[in-house]
Amino acid sequence: MRQQKEFVTGDLWLASALTLLLNTNPDYRVSNGKTLFIFPGDDKTYEAISEYNGGCSLPAYQYAETIRKLKVEMLTRRQQAGGGQ
Repeated sequence: MRQQKEFVTGDLWLASALTLLLNTNPDYRVSNGKTLFIFPGDDKTYEAISEYNGGCSLPAYQYAETIRKLKVEMLTRRQQAGGGQ
């Protein structure tokens, strides 16, 4: 069975959690005016998604700061691609 090479999400909160759980920053893609967050499509990523969906504990300040950082990046990239308001 062939595995997906990347995991793509538009969910800012999930992307922020994955950034913390995987200790890695996502790649980005703008599609139809929406910024997408891209992570490796490996077992570690899917384990982190399961952990997040299971209600894992994240450091509140770091999580909030990561959300803020990714939101700025998301809006900047969307604006640069011509999808901003």
